[in-house]
Amino acid sequence: MDWKVMGLLQYPVIVFYVTFLIAACIGVSGCVTEESARASDLIFLTEDFPPFNYEEEGRLKGIGVELLDAVYDEEGFSHPDERMRIGLFTDGYQMALTNPGYALFSVARTPEREDLFLWAGPIASYDIVLFSRRGSDILIDSQSDLNQYRIGAVKDDVSVLELMRAGVDDTRIITDPDPISLIHMLDAGEIDLFASGDLAGEYLIAKATGKYGYFKQVYRLKTVDLYYAFNKETPQKEVEWFQSALNALKKAPARDGLSRYDQILNRYIPSRGLSTLTYMTEEYYPYNFKEDDSVQGISVDILEEVFLDLNCDLSRKQVILSTWENGYQKTLSTPGYVLFSTARTPEREENFLWAGPIVRSRNVLFMRSGAIMPAELNLTSLSIGAITDDVAVYDLAGLGVETITYATDAGELIRMLEEGEIDAWAYAEYPGMRLIDQYARNPAVIEIAYPLSTHEYYLAFNKETPPQLVQACQQALDRIRSEKDVYGVSRYERILYRYLTPGYADGILTEADAIDLVSLTADALARDAPSTIRAINAGIHPYRDEEKSGLYVFAYDTDVVMAAHATNIHLVGVSFKGKTDVTGKAFRDEMVAGALKNGSGWEDYIYINPAESGLFWKSTYYQLVTGSDGNEYVVCSGIFKTG
Repeated sequence: MDWKVMGLLQYPVIVFYVTFLIAACIGVSGCVTEESARASDLIFLTEDFPPFNYEEEGRLKGIGVELLDAVYDEEGFSHPDERMRIGLFTDGYQMALTNPGYALFSVARTPEREDLFLWAGPIASYDIVLFSRRGSDILIDSQSDLNQYRIGAVKDDVSVLELMRAGVDDTRIITDPDPISLIHMLDAGEIDLFASGDLAGEYLIAKATGKYGYFKQVYRLKTVDLYYAFNKETPQKEVEWFQSALNALKKAPARDGLSRYDQILNRYIPSRGLSTLTYMTEEYYPYNFKEDDSVQGISVDILEEVFLDLNCDLSRKQVILSTWENGYQKTLSTPGYVLFSTARTPEREENFLWAGPIVRSRNVLFMRSGAIMPAELNLTSLSIGAITDDVAVYDLAGLGVETITYATDAGELIRMLEEGEIDAWAYAEYPGMRLIDQYARNPAVIEIAYPLSTHEYYLAFNKETPPQLVQACQQALDRIRSEKDVYGVSRYERILYRYLTPGYADGILTEADAIDLVSLTADALARDAPSTIRAINAGIHPYRDEEKSGLYVFAYDTDVVMAAHATNIHLVGVSFKGKTDVTGKAFRDEMVAGALKNGSGWEDYIYINPAESGLFWKSTYYQLVTGSDGNEYVVCSGIFKTG
């Protein structure tokens, strides 16, 4: 049983004959009680179970870890990292159960465990859920349905107790000390379901498979509270001291009217933490703009979907419309701020934390009609205007332009362009045209003269934002892009289609690329369908091409159920019969019907591109094949059209 010691300077792996550490540094004067001094000698054991406790870059993190730190900080003791060990839950459970001087966290407090430990808490709560493979037909309406399945659970975990309490026979519960082993068993079909925490399970599954959302949650079993569990022989007064210190952390405001406990939870629970941030944007049509006294646009609509997805108590009403320079500088310098839509560039990469992309936009040069013929255009000889801190400034610098006139107001630059004070204005294409219509005396005399660069736009978070909040926002964005509604369309696609017409991709793929990938996949399915389907769903090369961005394979069965998908595991197992693209075209039905009738063919439709944000015209090649399992599959791969 190897456990990691989480120290400040080094992280050696030690064997579990560690004796109690003596906190020699507890030389704090009279306020230190005998109980608190003895409690500081305890060894605290934990497991990899985020967001409550987990290891990252050699350090223990999480709600339970920070609360433990805070309890010790309040009493002026040395940092408790040196008294923490991380390992498998069952080993820690047995060690804390049988050895005085040990405590375990974060532990669900149940009637069966009540008399086995002494308790302090609660730390927080979580939901026990059951995960299944995507593509399985498992449907659980009530606990009475559970006993027909083989269910994997971590040995000694609360999920075992709750499954048995729900009436599941112990012969149907397969336990293992390592959750990663159970995840691999589920993927291989050796078990039907995996019981774990809702957030922790998603993390562990992504850790094991490399894909967030690789399995789907099919049933919510129980909500449980988490505690610190002390060995039964721990003096009662020491546990009472610990509980008293924990209670104080929950009650006493530290800053902004929040207790230290609330501050810790806000760093790890997305619905809480994201609700405390300030979201800023600018007038940048069609991505963000004000209309009818409300902030509208692609990015605003998507952000509001993120709030809904993560159960944040926020809406577009909390978004602040500002100038770009003010929002940029505020987010750059002030913790708790988010700026959108922000082009992610090498120059800005280290200035913010990022979630996205949301959408892309092309920068261009606007000039007076007929001022300079395109063939005669020499950018370095022009006087060009740009918004302070705007991404177009980086585009100009990359082209060697040194004469730039800065302003914080687009209206001022448009006036200067009309009056000949500058030769050109560098700005985003659609937002620029909208502003010209608003501010120019004669919009018809200003035109796009030169394309600059296309950029992907993101949510930019102040660098001090807890990374786990940014990660949660990214995962929500991924779900908004990838999960389809009952009509077969994602929320992301619907939002884009409200504001934009489909575009053309930058990446260049050929019909031969799609045909070759379909042929290769069809041959693999004919040889070994189960292994090939697993490889496709894992997104490994060549099924998701590592060199040709946007080239990937997917497959339906003849009932138009997605059998495999190399870029979007959320679609596997979903029936798409009668479902359409964002325009209402039932392209999936047409591909399957075409394959059954003709064997192969092409189909055009509108879809999102995993390599570029936005809606694109797509043409997909399909082919019918019989797999080694005797099932028929329609194998597909498409190319995103270029203008």
